[in-house]
Amino acid sequence: MLDQIASSAAAAVLNHMLAREPWARERLAPFAGRSARLQAPPLSVQLGIAADGSFTAEAGSPTVTIGVDAAALPRALLEPKAALRNVRLDGDAEFAQTLSGVLQRLRPEPEEELARFVGDAAAVRIVALLRSALAGAREAGGRLATQTADYLVAENPMLVSRQQMAAFAADVARLRDDVERLAKRIDLQAGRTP
Repeated sequence: MLDQIASSAAAAVLNHMLAREPWARERLAPFAGRSARLQAPPLSVQLGIAADGSFTAEAGSPTVTIGVDAAALPRALLEPKAALRNVRLDGDAEFAQTLSGVLQRLRPEPEEELARFVGDAAAVRIVALLRSALAGAREAGGRLATQTADYLVAENPMLVSRQQMAAFAADVARLRDDVERLAKRIDLQAGRTP
């Protein structure tokens, strides 16, 4: 049920963007009747292609299944290419490539949509503020991850650093080589003594 609602909503949003982009409908029209399932756990959206190149909400067996990294979806609202960077593909590669090309080139115009409600200047400022907040959150998240890793490695050693791991691996390799040399010496000595 939730997947069907998500599919209907995605089709409506994409068709709204397609209304401004006749080239995209022309590229999708030859694939009429085919469908694609976009999976980003826990959500799955299945879209079909209508004869006019627009999207429809579909059910049933898809022509192609595209697995998307769920972590990239929030960024996709402001940067559509973000969701299509790390994907897994199963099915009709030509259809998937065309669909991917269209989705990457479709540009959401949040300023234009928001301007209908608050005016042009306010819409530009609101979207700029949201983009700035998203960039700040991304930067803060990166700093938090770095600081957490530093804490777990240096201050409260629950993890080992890469350098320590590399040194340990080198020590193990050296010990293995030493044991093999010692075993050969023992074999040689055992062979010399009657």
